[in-house]
Amino acid sequence: MTNLTRAFFIIIAGILFGGASLAYATIPPALSLIATGSGDNVQINVTGDPNVSVLLYYTESGAGTQITPLGTTNASGSFTTTISSATYGLTSGTAVQAILNGTSGPKSPVVAWPSVTSTNSLTLTPSGMVTSVGQSSSVTATNYSSNALYVSNNSNPSIANVSISGTAITLSGNTPGSTVVTICSVGTTNNCPSVYVVVLASGASQLSLSQTNVSVVSGQNLPVTMSGGNGSYAILNNSNPSVIQASVSGSVLTLSTGSTSGSASITLCSTDNAACGVVTATAGSASSVSLTFSSNAPTVGVGQSTSVNLYGPSGATFYVSSNATPSVVQANLSGTVLTLTGIAAGTSNISICASTGTCNSLTATVSYTATGTNITLSQNTLSLLSGQNANVTISGGTPPYFVTGGNGAIAQESLVSSALTVYGIATGATSVNVCSSGGGCSNLAISINGGTSTTVTTTPVVTQPVATAPVVTAPVVSTPAVVFTEYLSPGSQDGQVLSLQEFLAQEGYLTATPNGYFGPATQAAVIKFQKANGISPLGIVGPSTRAALNQVENTAATAAAPATFSSTALSTMSLAQLQSEAQTLESELAQVLAQITKIGG
Repeated sequence: MTNLTRAFFIIIAGILFGGASLAYATIPPALSLIATGSGDNVQINVTGDPNVSVLLYYTESGAGTQITPLGTTNASGSFTTTISSATYGLTSGTAVQAILNGTSGPKSPVVAWPSVTSTNSLTLTPSGMVTSVGQSSSVTATNYSSNALYVSNNSNPSIANVSISGTAITLSGNTPGSTVVTICSVGTTNNCPSVYVVVLASGASQLSLSQTNVSVVSGQNLPVTMSGGNGSYAILNNSNPSVIQASVSGSVLTLSTGSTSGSASITLCSTDNAACGVVTATAGSASSVSLTFSSNAPTVGVGQSTSVNLYGPSGATFYVSSNATPSVVQANLSGTVLTLTGIAAGTSNISICASTGTCNSLTATVSYTATGTNITLSQNTLSLLSGQNANVTISGGTPPYFVTGGNGAIAQESLVSSALTVYGIATGATSVNVCSSGGGCSNLAISINGGTSTTVTTTPVVTQPVATAPVVTAPVVSTPAVVFTEYLSPGSQDGQVLSLQEFLAQEGYLTATPNGYFGPATQAAVIKFQKANGISPLGIVGPSTRAALNQVENTAATAAAPATFSSTALSTMSLAQLQSEAQTLESELAQVLAQITKIGG
């Protein structure tokens, strides 16, 4: 049968059936798809009857069946066009057909959508933002087709206004709170990322974060320290928890991942909503570049600091992963410089990691004697009964002196000028380091034997002309209060810091949860305590602050017992006592100035 004869019968059939449209075509439609290699673009080729409409028929994930007009075949029955996979919501493997000449027209055989590299996936940077009432911040749209952008949804428009100009999205804070803003590209409803927006009250501050842009690799736990607000923190939003996992413990945000690509914005706030911040984390692969140190076995004296340089992957950020014995040495990292400060004699293994996954460790040794003039003790060993006390006189070195280390459950120490008083608490042995501000130190071994004595005995003391402070008799109690013996400052981290925080929390000066780390919240609480007790509000725990803390603790512990402490009014003090008090204040001032000089240097 010739084509002319076939066409004649088709016309006759159309007339007999009232002109109803035919469910078949003269030329069966065919469809072929070719990935162009340019992003997610795919070339569509259709052949069939000439001058008929071409529809693309497929099922879009989450949106159901889609029938999209593409154009019309030419006089030869051919049609070709190129489209973006993301724009039409098409993914690799999706079953696709071409329909010619209307929705009831003939369909081509099913063809699978080819695998493409999606470069037209709309992204917003950053995906988390913190701003304030009356302020505006910008988000940048990237990696999408040339179609215009529009606001698909603003979950709480009273919180923030949204305006779009090209690729710039401006968010303006109206009232305190949070909202989720969703942005889409015209022509698609499935390529619509969101940005989580927090608006703070006017005058509120952002969180202080040790890092704001980090790279995390699989198997790594990367810490980010926080400060600000009330010292207690929570995660408000994680834009991509399947890629970056985040958790908060105390003032530390810990990030981890099992992915090698992707990113997330973590929005954090203090629980009083007084301060918020955003950390942007990107999942990556571990670097093959190793991490090395200028010294793998640094040494430092008690009360002294030394620096170690880090060498590792270019562009990486570094952090202290672990410090085995923080009571021996403090480890503070700034950029590529690790600063080690000796606390007590001993060693500690410190692990350092790069954000690219490379880690290495060093062993820091803290010696009893640091650089500087050694000091001399009237005796280097003490043997006491529990309930007894003994005095040791310090000479040499560079005053003021300070004491580190020891076990407060066995023996407790009190230092006034050059006179060190040791109180026996419970059976056992311990030792302390007595140091001068010049770095020289000496070890004092203390042994406490069983039994208690109501008679206070003291060892012979070398008498100094004027510097002898009034002797205060320590009360004998069955459960002594914690006595603070260490110099504590921001960055300190040990059991005494934890005891300090618990005390400050109990007295109402600290609202954050005690965690053993001397951070900004602890410093602020110390300043409050100092102001309340007439001490210079320096935010560090020096001799004056330790004395006030110990007095409050011991007063509370002996509230039910007859008072044994007595205070002497200035008007009744002897000349020698007044001179001793003045010398003590002068010594404490010298210690504060020495600390300021150390920080400034």
